[in-house]
Amino acid sequence: MRSVKVYEEAWPLHTPFVIARGSRTEAHVVVVELGGRGRKRRRGMYALSTLWRKRCLGVLAQIMSIAPQLEQGLTREALQKLLPAGAARNAVDCALWGSERSPAASKRWRSLWPLNCPLR
Repeated sequence: MRSVKVYEEAWPLHTPFVIARGSRTEAHVVVVELGGRGRKRRRGMYALSTLWRKRCLGVLAQIMSIAPQLEQGLTREALQKLLPAGAARNAVDCALWGSERSPAASKRWRSLWPLNCPLR
């Protein structure tokens, strides 16, 4: 059985983000942590928009609505049918992707890098 933890965090920005209608000094994120016996905890997160409080409650509610399925071992494929595309599904999908990776797998960026050449 997998453990599920869902919470909100505020991450301070190194430099304030300033636009015409205001500025932000922190990024609000919803974090999904998945773990299990003897496994590392895997995290997925989603940064919320400027209307963060109302949106955060909805995202948290969506994720918590599928917590029992996550605990029972929900797959990324099954997730596509349970949640609509959006913040909640993105955060859960990222956490599931991390938990499905085998420990022997190469670093995640290597699986996404289209070229077989070193970064400069």
